[in-house]
Amino acid sequence: MPNDTQKEWKQACCKELDSLCRCKVFELVNPPKGHKVIKNQWVFDLKSDGHKKARLVAKGFSQVEDIDYDTIFSPVVQFETVRLMVMLAALKNWHITGLDVKTAFLYGELNKELYMEQPEGFKVKG
Repeated sequence: MPNDTQKEWKQACCKELDSLCRCKVFELVNPPKGHKVIKNQWVFDLKSDGHKKARLVAKGFSQVEDIDYDTIFSPVVQFETVRLMVMLAALKNWHITGLDVKTAFLYGELNKELYMEQPEGFKVKG
C-alpha cells in the first residue's frame, strides 16, 4: 500500500480514537487479575464520498455466553433524535438524503465492567 494511503488510514484510526476519547468511552487501566480481556480489531470502510472511515470493534466472538455475558444487544441512536431530525426537515422544508450518526453506539449503557486490549499500533505504554 502506498505511504500516502497508509497515512490516510492511520489518520482515520486516530480520528476514531479521538472520538472515543472525547466521549469518555474508556479509561486506560490495568485489568484486575482473573478478568478476561477482550481483543479488538479495526474495520475499515471507504465511504461513497471517498473519505476513509475506521472503526475499532471488540472481538465479541471470543466471549462465551453465560460466562462472559448474559444479554446481547446493540444500542443505536435514540428514536427521539431521528424524530427530531425528520420534524425539523418537515418544518424547514429541507430535503433529507441521508443521516449518519457517528457515535450512535455510545448512547448504550453497560451495567458491568469490560476490559479490552489497546488497539494494535496505538498502545500507550504504562
